[in-house]
Amino acid sequence: MRRSRFTRNEILQLLGEAAAGVPVAEICNAAGVNQRTFYRWRRQFGGIDVPATRQMKDLVTENLRLRGLVANLFEQLRAPANDPPEGERKPNAAVPATNDRTRDQVRASRIAAEKCGGALTGHFASMRVNR
Repeated sequence: MRRSRFTRNEILQLLGEAAAGVPVAEICNAAGVNQRTFYRWRRQFGGIDVPATRQMKDLVTENLRLRGLVANLFEQLRAPANDPPEGERKPNAAVPATNDRTRDQVRASRIAAEKCGGALTGHFASMRVNR
């Protein structure tokens, strides 16, 4: 799908002009868009104004950050209580071979979570660790 050459704020400004009483044909000619596109924007962005758009974008960002925090806390809770954190392990400490696969999967999911900003959450996020 092709990206729009207009930002959300620009689209909302054009919609605001129409709400203020400027004819739609004049707005479309000045902006260089088709009237069909303008009405699609009106349907899509309906009653949203610029502050509401900013607030929605901030909420999406905060939601992503909180999902990452919850995922990290969930992984910490699921980690075995008797294993010390990876930084505190002695290099010569023997780990049973049966836990190697599970430990590697947990480590891989933590690395992936760090690379993605902790955003590896979802409906089946808990099942990724237990495979």
